[in-house]
Amino acid sequence: MRWIRCGFSIIEMLIVLFIFSLLMVPTTTYFLKYQRASLLDSEAKKIVEIATFARESALNERKEFYVVLEEDSFVVLRENRELVGKQYHLPDYIRIKEKSDGFSPLIFNPDGTARTGGYLVLEDTAGKREIKIVLHNITGRCFIEE
Repeated sequence: MRWIRCGFSIIEMLIVLFIFSLLMVPTTTYFLKYQRASLLDSEAKKIVEIATFARESALNERKEFYVVLEEDSFVVLRENRELVGKQYHLPDYIRIKEKSDGFSPLIFNPDGTARTGGYLVLEDTAGKREIKIVLHNITGRCFIEE
């Protein structure tokens, strides 16, 4: 009698799963690195947006505004140290590596200028990638250095 084969053997299934897992390891690694790089860019843009918000608020209200950056979070404060908005937290593996005196704290004058210029370096501790954010004191503008 002839045996009719109607499916896959366990050995064939294991070989297919093994090949599939070999292909998934580099793909997953690449995807995680891309995701972390994109999150670092996003956090840098968020800090620039918060600094721009504080500068525009100082211009509109004719008061000093502060952006206080701590190791894992930052806040915006009005002249009388009143909290504006909420406290923002950095993701676990993103930290402030270095900041100059102009970012300790970041102070915007009522005319929209910054009290002092400076820079801030954000670091992705997992991927060892860094982004530098620069503050120009005369214009009060904050931007990401390329």
